[in-house]
Amino acid sequence: MSNPQRLLLGHGVYSIGEVPVGLTRGGGQFVVEKEYRNIEADGDRGPVKGRINQDKSTPKLIVNALEVITENIPKMYAAVKATKELEEQKTIVTGKGKIEDSDYNDLVKWTGKTKGGRSVVIKLFNAINLENFDWSLADKDEVVAVLTFTGCYLEDSPEDYEPWEIEYLD
Repeated sequence: MSNPQRLLLGHGVYSIGEVPVGLTRGGGQFVVEKEYRNIEADGDRGPVKGRINQDKSTPKLIVNALEVITENIPKMYAAVKATKELEEQKTIVTGKGKIEDSDYNDLVKWTGKTKGGRSVVIKLFNAINLENFDWSLADKDEVVAVLTFTGCYLEDSPEDYEPWEIEYLD
């Protein structure tokens, strides 16, 4: 039987580490893209239990950011740096030409609640946004930056590890 109190609502806060992303428009999306391989044998009429392997799992947290704080741009885009020039009172954002370890965010998350008030946290680990700067500069409209953070594995990640989790707090 359904219980409306268990519904996961779409309101919540996106954060990089402990720093909120800011305002969003159109929310976002959590996706875990999985690739499976069916090990086929002659005579099989379809997939066979025990012979389906998971080859890949790619977790993504997509954020439609309406508010982009200049100092946070290097956390939002890979291979980017922001340099503050105090004398001229400006910040210059430019590319670094390469991806560095500092471009990976230890934690990117969405924190929200179910209709019943139960807290939910969706987490991506070692997350990076490899999307291009793609800001539509339309008259009488605001820029909504689409940030697609992808959770990444470490070289020595255990075989049964995936760089994401959903935490339900009681």
